[in-house]
Amino acid sequence: MLGAAWLGVEATAALFLPITVIAAQELNRLQWSKGSGLSPFGSAMLAAIAYGALVSVHFVSGPYILWAISAVLFILLALVVSMLRANSPEPTIRIGHLFTVIIYIAAPMACAPWMVSLDPMLFISFMLLLWTNDTGAYIVGKAIGRSKLLPKVSPGKTWEGLMGGILLTALVAWALSTYVMFGPVKEWIIVAVVVSITATVGDLLESAMKRAAGVKDSGTLMPGHGGALDRFDGYLLAAPAMLLVVHLLMAS
Repeated sequence: MLGAAWLGVEATAALFLPITVIAAQELNRLQWSKGSGLSPFGSAMLAAIAYGALVSVHFVSGPYILWAISAVLFILLALVVSMLRANSPEPTIRIGHLFTVIIYIAAPMACAPWMVSLDPMLFISFMLLLWTNDTGAYIVGKAIGRSKLLPKVSPGKTWEGLMGGILLTALVAWALSTYVMFGPVKEWIIVAVVVSITATVGDLLESAMKRAAGVKDSGTLMPGHGGALDRFDGYLLAAPAMLLVVHLLMAS
């Protein structure tokens, strides 16, 4: 993954495409297993089209962007109309699934090539912060965790683990700002806190979906380690938040 970032936007976009498709299929199994949503194939195709359209914004310019956006909007409109006209008793659920795949899966996955387009080291630094938060939360939570964060959703998560993840991530952010990215320490600390909190919320969100579906793992992409959603649960909320904060800090 980090190697793809060094190779550029195209390599990163190609790497995240199959991950996007698999994650969309897993989301389908978690949330719409009763058949009221899109089919697994429909979810995968929708995610691939939306992801491709979002990533293509980086490669096209001028009037071509307008054509790309218009094409995506036309496809969405056609899908919504077809769902409303279908005989399904719950068209709103199907429409909700459509937008969930785009907003929760495709758009966050497209953030990876977007970050690489700004600076490959920005994406690499983001992933390091993300992994550091997971590691810090796990180690501190196991060592001194007593106060449960949301026991009904994720019994293993604690407030101590959350704070440990934030502190360790902030420490790594300080090191990155001082020795690698050479940016203002204050801004990198802000980024670290945002990444830690949003990644934790993303983890809890996916845990809630798995609990509601009655499954331990979202899929079997990596036997013993779960599926794509299990690997990217924190990323799905942290990546858009990272991009938003970076753009806000750059504009300030």
